Amino acid sequence: MALQVIYSSQATTPMSVADLEQILVDAREGNERRGVTGALVYVEGVFLQILEGPEAAVRGLMGSIAKDTRHSALKVVHEAEVDPPMFSTWKMAYLTPTPGEVAGWLGLQGTASLEQILAEVHQSPSQAPRVAEGILSALAG
Repeated sequence: MALQVIYSSQATTPMSVADLEQILVDAREGNERRGVTGALVYVEGVFLQILEGPEAAVRGLMGSIAKDTRHSALKVVHEAEVDPPMFSTWKMAYLTPTPGEVAGWLGLQGTASLEQILAEVHQSPSQAPRVAEGILSALAG
């Protein structure tokens, strides 16, 4: 079984394409070493990330992520064992959806603001697996 953690955080400064590309290069290299997979979503200055892998590796990575000054207000919204891992073929997938697309993953109205969407996920952590399924669907699409 793999540990799956889904968290959100706020970028401390606007991220350029080059900034995001560097994050992905670093994440993919580090995840390869750790045996971790997942997906990174960036929308309107907010990160939503899914990590999966051996519990010790994911918890260690979360410790490093929590210290990263490129973001703040880190909130774990979901943590569970998954078998098989949902993102096993991606060292770090990447999406930049619109808030409307994220709302659709949760079955919310497309007019929901990103703030409303995140509030829904934080208030109802049972919604988090729907986010993961939506990300998978978008990647396959």
